[in-house]
This record gives sequence, structure tokens and C-alpha cells, in this order.
Amino acid sequence: MSELHLLRPWWLLLLLLAPLPLLLDRVRHREAGGWRGIVAPHLLDALLMVQGTRSRLRPAMLAAAMLAVLAVCLAGPAWRHERSPFVTDSATMVVALDLSRASAPALEAGKRKIRDLVAARGGARTGLVAYAGTAHAVLPPTDDPRLIETYLDALAPEVMPRDGQSAAAAARTALRVLDAEPGAGTLILVTPAVPAVEAAAFAEAMRGSRHAALVLATGPGPFEGVPGAGVIARTPDGADVARIVARAQRHFSAAPTDDPTMRWQDAGPWLALLLVPLALPWARRGMLVAAVMILPAQAAEPGWFSRLWRTPDQQARLMLERGDAAGAAALFTDPVWRGVALYRAGDYEGSAAAFALRDTAEAQYDRGNALMMRPRGWDDAIPAYDRALQLRPDFPEARANRDIAIAFRAQWQAAEAQRAANQTDQQQHPGDGDTQIDQTPPGPQQQEDASPNRVAGQGLSDGQIQEMWMRRVGGTPREFLRLRFARQAQP
Repeated sequence: MSELHLLRPWWLLLLLLAPLPLLLDRVRHREAGGWRGIVAPHLLDALLMVQGTRSRLRPAMLAAAMLAVLAVCLAGPAWRHERSPFVTDSATMVVALDLSRASAPALEAGKRKIRDLVAARGGARTGLVAYAGTAHAVLPPTDDPRLIETYLDALAPEVMPRDGQSAAAAARTALRVLDAEPGAGTLILVTPAVPAVEAAAFAEAMRGSRHAALVLATGPGPFEGVPGAGVIARTPDGADVARIVARAQRHFSAAPTDDPTMRWQDAGPWLALLLVPLALPWARRGMLVAAVMILPAQAAEPGWFSRLWRTPDQQARLMLERGDAAGAAALFTDPVWRGVALYRAGDYEGSAAAFALRDTAEAQYDRGNALMMRPRGWDDAIPAYDRALQLRPDFPEARANRDIAIAFRAQWQAAEAQRAANQTDQQQHPGDGDTQIDQTPPGPQQQEDASPNRVAGQGLSDGQIQEMWMRRVGGTPREFLRLRFARQAQP
């Protein structure tokens, strides 16, 4: 609660009106009111009903309390940030698979559980680490299940340079991957056992980390080597996977964020629910309900009644949540949110123009993403990414997408040069055979295919680049990993 503050503190002036109902009630209930001087004194005492105690729940008290609560709600109390629409709201996860020779009997069962885990997370970013006597990052967090499947099939004990069960080394490698991701992630060790000799090193690796650690036990143990990590036993159904997903989400949601560029989440609408119990007594007989003093939590559609109480941005947010991105874009006054709506509606030109109105690192990064969605839009996107990096040098997503844009531009220029050379050669040697090589540079559709599963706010992952590289140099994924791990294990 140290982050508690008010987004619209001037609404607290409404508290000055809170005592007004009590003052009016006091005047109204003064002894005899205005009847003295009209009714004879010896008759007035007989006419007034003063027997019994006065009700403790009076309309004036309720009205004063409602005004006070309403003032606080309108002031916009906030203590949490709301996450960027271009950042996934699912917890990042890194799975460390035990490839020791002792784990070989349970290896296929562990791989099946990893596939179930990736499927249950529905496209959330998942990374992969392999460990035995050493630990190696196989694949950075990605949302492409096919890429994970490619590398998962290639993992076997023979690709590891040294045998062992170094859970501490796996934790250190996984935490380096997770530290490069926003928010709090979760490390999942998939192993049949963790020896107790790893306990001290594992505790040291996890000390001070914002990330959580869990163990998916594919064997009977022991698991004394992972102090502080929750151990979830493998089940024949998906109950174990569901528990892991739920615990990762809880950890992600509960972890605080330290990004100062994120918007504050207005808690006023939730506090307005306190008005409900204060309004219910007005339905009692004799309370004289003068007006409806609370608003419905949601209107069925943003019609005239909703417009009375919601700003255009609030109405647009409601429409955006319901899938009407085009309608939301017409209502948003905030250029960043208008850019988000136009992006989701497929109007990338309009989205880029909206993001250009804000000179912040995030807005320029989002502008670059929108420009990249156009055919051959990299020439315009690169300056946007450059501006984002100028405003925020430690912006890995902007740097990654800038490298992608430069690579696409270089590929296009090389293809253009090759095509021009081929045309010149054909003019000089018109009879040199009928074989022709298609050097047509990639069009808009090919450009989209070259960037699989591209999501705004995420650069091309290292794993995807590795997959593209393997396709160029040839060889099997298992041989590729064996050579890479051996090179990394060299002192």
C-alpha cells in the first residue's frame, strides 16, 4: 500500500458536501420544527410524537456516508499498474529437463508432461533448459509450440557433455533467461530426483530472485536438493499440469512490478461496490428514496445511459474488451489506446499514426510494430525502433525487432541485386539454357511467413533464429545441440 495515491484528487472536494445532509436533518428535526408560534404551546406538546428512541439508521446518515464513499471513488485511488496491451498477461515459464543417465527411464514421461504443459498454457511464453552435470539454455521463451516440439524431440542424455544432476546449474541458467523477461516467471524442474548435495547451491542460486521454482516429479525422489521449491507429483491425468499452471499464474499476478511507464489501474469502480449496502436501506418503507444514487456496475451496451457516467475512453475500453476494435478506435481520445485499437482492427497505417503522437519508448516501439505489418515497411520501422532505443536503451524487444527489420531490408536488397544481375546476364547470354532461378524477393505474404507467430511487443526469439539457421546449415537438431553444448562446456 506504499504505492497508494489518487489519480483525481480534486474530487475529494466533494467531501465538503458530506456533512450537508446531517445539517439539514438537524434543522428539520429541531424541537417542534417551525410549528411553534402556529400551534398553541399547551397543545403542541400533545401533538408531537416524541416517545421512544429515534432510529439510528436515518436517511441523512446514509446520504452523508454515500457522499463520502463517492468522493473517494471519484478521486481514483490506485496502487497497482495495469499491464501494457502489447505484453502478454501470462506468466513466463522456463522448463528445465533432467537429461542425466539416471533419469533416462522417466525421460519420455517427462517430455509428455512438458507437451501437456505447453498445450495447457495456451500460447504463453515457455523456454527450455537441459541439464545433467552442466546446464544449457536450449530455447528462450517462445509462444511457438512447434518450435518447442522440435527441440524437445532432440533432447537425450547423449547430447550432454557431462553426466550428473546439477539442479543448481539448471536454476542459474533458467534464472538468467527469466531475468531477461518482464514480470515474475516460474522455473519448472522436470526430474525424477534431486540429491541433497545440491541443496546449498540451489538455495544460493534462488536467493533474492523474483521468480518461483517448482518441481514436476517424474520419479520417487528424493527432492531434498531443492529447498523452498514446491514438489508436484506426476499424475496419470492432467491434474499435475493444472496445479503447475495455477501456481505460476498466482505467482505472476502477486509479484509487484517496477516499470514506471505502466499506467495506474483505477480502483474507484471496485470501491463503488461499497455504495451497494449503503443504498439498500433506502428501499425500506419510510426512507423516501429521492433518487437512484448508485450506478449499475455494467451497462448492457454503451448507450445513452452509459455515456452519462463513462468517459469516451472508458466506453472505448469496454468496446475493445468485447471485440469491437474499430468502434473502440473511433471513441478513444488517448492516442496510445487508439493505436492499440487500430492495430487490432488491422488498420496498421492508422495505428502507426496514432502511436506517433506520443514520443515515449513504448509508443515508438509500438509504432515500429505497426509499420512492420505493412508490405516492406521496414524502412519506416527502423527509425521508430531507433527512437525507442534512444529514449530507453535497455529495451530488448525494440532492439530485437530492429535487428529483424534490418535483416529483412538486407535480404530484400540482396534479392533485388541478384535479380538485376540475373536479368543483365540473361540479356548478355540469351542462349545459355532454359533453367531459370526464381530470385523474386519476398512479397508481403512471404514477409509474414518469414516471421512466424509474430506478436506485437515481442521480437523474433533466439530459438526461432536458431531454427532458421539450422535450416540453412543442415544437420539434425540433436547433433546441433550436442555440438553446441560441448562447446559451451569447454572452460
